[in-house]
Amino acid sequence: MPRAKAKPTKIREYKLETRYVGDKIEVRRILENVKKYKFLNRDHPLVAELGEDKYAVVTRFGAVSFWNATESLIREFLNEIDQYIEKGALIHRHTDSLEIFVGAEEEKTTFEELFLKTLDVEKIKIISYVSAQSVALDRYEEEIDVRLHELGQVVAGMKSGKKAAFNQSDVLRQVGNVLSVKQTTVSRLSLFDKPDETWKKEEIEQLYNRLRTEYELRDRFDVLNEKIDFLSENNVTLLNYLSSQKSNYLEIWVIILIVVEIALFIVEILMI
Repeated sequence: MPRAKAKPTKIREYKLETRYVGDKIEVRRILENVKKYKFLNRDHPLVAELGEDKYAVVTRFGAVSFWNATESLIREFLNEIDQYIEKGALIHRHTDSLEIFVGAEEEKTTFEELFLKTLDVEKIKIISYVSAQSVALDRYEEEIDVRLHELGQVVAGMKSGKKAAFNQSDVLRQVGNVLSVKQTTVSRLSLFDKPDETWKKEEIEQLYNRLRTEYELRDRFDVLNEKIDFLSENNVTLLNYLSSQKSNYLEIWVIILIVVEIALFIVEILMI
């Protein structure tokens, strides 16, 4: 008697969209104060249920991932948590999208698709977390590229012999901004810290490692870090240049004062 064929598992499809909405989100305050949604966990990242098979995953570093959510659901949720989002001076509209297929016979990952055998809250957290890290990294990559462009304009002006259109305060502000990006990417994005779930289940760790590799998070941070070091070195050079210019100006004023004193002394002698 022929063996009956196994009934194929029904594939469930999820569309993930991650948006960068601010520089920082107060996850704990959302958990304590927002009562409209059911939260599926109490740690970070925070998973909120928006409806059947619809979720929002909130990270503290400014990105929110939406699973199978319509635009109206997304806007409604963002409006509910808006007071807990710390927005910067500039608006950054970075996004990431991923299609997730649950019920696959074999788990595999590409840049735009993810195939899983099963899905649970832990996997929702890990997938959203890595996507959110990538989007937040996009935001800081953009900021450093802007700083590099500004430095290029300064260098071009100096090459053409134009008077420096910047001062010591401007350069110090630049140095602060650049160092802030490095501190944020290391500490707030936790790029080098594995989520707790990866230490508990090998399956979760493997998924996390596959996603990090696909998003090239480590390589992108290394490139970002090289740009930060380059900017830091050049800003130090500019500070030294400004200091030497300031020193030259002081020397000139000292010489002028000496000349004035000698002139006054000569006038006094002639008047005797």
